[in-house]
Amino acid sequence: MATDLPRIAPDVARQAAHWHMLMLDQAASAAQREACSRWRAAAPEHERAWQKAQRVQERLGLLPQQLAMGTLNRERRQAMKQMLALAIVAPLAYTGFRQLTPAPAYATEVGQHRQVTLADGTRLDLNTDTAVEVDFDPQQRLISLRRGEILVDSGADPRSTHHRSLRVASEQGLMEALGTRFLVRQREGRTQLSVFAGAVRVMPRHGPWQTIDAGQQLTFDAGGQGGIAAAREQDSQWTRGQLVADEMPLGEFIGELGRYRRGWLRCHDSVAQAHISGAFQLDDTDAILAALPATLPVHVEYRTRYWVTISKR
Repeated sequence: MATDLPRIAPDVARQAAHWHMLMLDQAASAAQREACSRWRAAAPEHERAWQKAQRVQERLGLLPQQLAMGTLNRERRQAMKQMLALAIVAPLAYTGFRQLTPAPAYATEVGQHRQVTLADGTRLDLNTDTAVEVDFDPQQRLISLRRGEILVDSGADPRSTHHRSLRVASEQGLMEALGTRFLVRQREGRTQLSVFAGAVRVMPRHGPWQTIDAGQQLTFDAGGQGGIAAAREQDSQWTRGQLVADEMPLGEFIGELGRYRRGWLRCHDSVAQAHISGAFQLDDTDAILAALPATLPVHVEYRTRYWVTISKR
C-alpha cells in the first residue's frame, strides 16, 4: 500500500518559493539558474517542494508565467513569496479554497494604537503606522507584519483539535511562539524581537534557527546575524500611551517620538547626545516638544506644524 509522503518543511517551502519566483524572472542569470538546479538536486525534499510549487502555479495561477521582478516593490515580492510558500506546505486542494478567503488585515495610522483579539484568543496590539495580515489554517496561525510594531500575547487556541504553531513573519524571517508574550518591530533591513514571557524560536530566511528566552532581545537580519541584549519592558509602554526613556540620547528619543507624529522631526547633531529620562504621554507630542527646553539646553523651532527642528540653545 502506498504511504503519504512527509509534509514539506516550512524552511524548504520558503526556499522553493524563492527559487520558483527567481526562475520566473526574465532577468535571472545563467549562474542563478545553475544554482537553482543544484538546490533542486541537493535533496529529494527540495525536488518535491519544487514540483509542488509548479503544481500550485499551474492550478491556482498565483504568479504570472514570466515575472519582471524589477517592476514589483519589495513588499509585494515578499507577499507573493510568502503566499507561495504557504501553498507549498498546505494540501493542494485546501489551498485552492483558501484563495477564496483573503487574510484579514489590521492597520493603524500614524499616532494610533489598536488592540484586537484574534480567533484563537491571541491578543494583538498594533503600534503607530503598523499593518499586519492574519492567516490561520490547519497547520499554523500566521501573523504577517508588513510594517511597524506589534505586541503579541499568545492565545490557547481552544477551537483547534491539534496544536497549530503561532508564528509572526517579518521581512527577515519567521518567529514561532512557545507560549509567550513578545514584541516584534520591523526596522529597516532588520527585525527586532523582545521576549517578555516564555520563549520564541527565530527562523531567519537564510540563517540558522535559535531560541530567544524571556528577558532577551534579538535584532537580526535575513542571515540571522545580530546581537542579543536585555529585553526592556519599557519598550512596550506604547500600549499604555507612553514613551519611556531612561538616559536615552536625545537623537534617539526624537527619532522615536517622530514615529507618532506626521511630518519631519529633526534633532541637530549638536544636541543629539544629550540624555533624557521620563515617561511621556504620546497623545500630545507637541506638549512633549514644548517641555524639552525646560530640562535641556535646546531650542524647538517650528517652521510649519509638520517641520520641527531641535537645536542647541
